[in-house]
Amino acid sequence: MYCPELEFIMAKANRDLILRDRLQFDVDANGDTALVYGRVDMSDFVNVVKREGFAVKEVRYQIRDPSASGVTGVFNPLMALANESFGSLKLFTTTTAYENAYDVGIASPDVISVFELTTVRDNPGAPEETFANQWVLFGTPDLHPDGYNVVSDLLIGVCANDITQFSNQTLEIDIMVIGEPIKLNEADMTEMLTQAQDL
Repeated sequence: MYCPELEFIMAKANRDLILRDRLQFDVDANGDTALVYGRVDMSDFVNVVKREGFAVKEVRYQIRDPSASGVTGVFNPLMALANESFGSLKLFTTTTAYENAYDVGIASPDVISVFELTTVRDNPGAPEETFANQWVLFGTPDLHPDGYNVVSDLLIGVCANDITQFSNQTLEIDIMVIGEPIKLNEADMTEMLTQAQDL
């Protein structure tokens, strides 16, 4: 996965910052993407020696299709073509690199947010075919209402299964991380130093 240089600007809230990044991932001929990670560099905000951390308050995702017809780059939510009955795409932010995406859920340690998209087709290819697109976001305010304190980089995981609409294409994910630089006490440090060991 390709990660351009991170940009950040001041948010309107008191001490909040908005960090922006764009990641790219490839979909193979079968409409699949094995679990890959992009890394959001937090080194400008975290320093263990100085006890400086970053409280992640929210992570927002936008999936983009740079090859979409026209000039919009808008992602087509109908991810599975007529020969597939189910297509799925999963995005998540974490400080722990999981080996398999199926191990990642809202109860998984060090998971900050999870975003799941699905296309379900009934009677694919038939005249009476129906389909439904759905997305579910388990966001940072839901999983960590007070923010999630980090002392390491953030990992953005992505994987896909049978999103045949995008076979042999490169898709993009725009990431917005909203949070606040914080000072850490001894208890915070003990708890969070495991993050760096898990990356």
